[in-house]
Amino acid sequence: MSYQLRDIVRLHGRDALFATQYWRSKLYDQLRGKVGKSLVVCNSYPKSGTHLLYQILYSIPGLQKWDDIVSVQALCGIINTVSHVRWKVGSAPDGSIVRSHLMYCNEILEVLKEFNCKVLFIYRDLRDVAVSHARWITKEERIFLHDIYKHYPGFDEQLMSSIKGVPVGSPFGSNLSQPDIGTDFSRWHGWIADPTAFAVKFEDLVGERGGGSEEKRLYLVEQILDYLEINLPIDQIKSQFASRALNPEESHTFKKGGKGSIGGWQAYFTEAHKQAFKEVAGDLLIELGYEQDTDW
Repeated sequence: MSYQLRDIVRLHGRDALFATQYWRSKLYDQLRGKVGKSLVVCNSYPKSGTHLLYQILYSIPGLQKWDDIVSVQALCGIINTVSHVRWKVGSAPDGSIVRSHLMYCNEILEVLKEFNCKVLFIYRDLRDVAVSHARWITKEERIFLHDIYKHYPGFDEQLMSSIKGVPVGSPFGSNLSQPDIGTDFSRWHGWIADPTAFAVKFEDLVGERGGGSEEKRLYLVEQILDYLEINLPIDQIKSQFASRALNPEESHTFKKGGKGSIGGWQAYFTEAHKQAFKEVAGDLLIELGYEQDTDW
């Protein structure tokens, strides 16, 4: 059995499980006379600080953790179906926080609307995302690009692939691919302008622990609470949501000395990396407010 067929069979089995949970949940709600559910979606462009936002959300009274992640792409590289997203999101209990990597498109919006989802979207300087992505691929053996990255001579080449992408047929015979980081982010870009979602920069939320502003972090926490229609005393917000009150090591992707800070990309980008990045996502950096011009 080829690895593609093996992955497809496994994913169909996984979807059958979530479909069963989804329909069981709907039947249970109908028997109780309950109409629908309400969920909070902790959404992000991958490697942009999902857990930072998640920690804040599960510290809010009344919201509960849900130990799963919904993504548009499986670890093996196969793109998930809309049905998979619906079944998986729908299997989460009422009042749960659903972590996700869901791009912006009409099909996803319809699924989230079905479950009365409030969507919070976190994004980050894409140069830091590229560094985090390259580290993650080399560490996580289940990721479809892992074997390709492990064959590169060093981190410089791995980072370059996280910037420029991996074309089909490279290395020869491979049918795996990854778009450049600018093209890839474009699929998530719509969340920033969506008036029904709450979009926040990682750098504004990280606080002084990660080299940011504690004042800005706490202000954003207040805005998040307002968006979720939850009232908490200001003293409780300051004590409970200070950046040093939360533990970054709870994140399964935490890397001591490298994750959770601002501008770490500068220690890894060579001039070649900078030039490649400007070609594929330089305009995005300016649009998102990370640079004033292309001279960086």
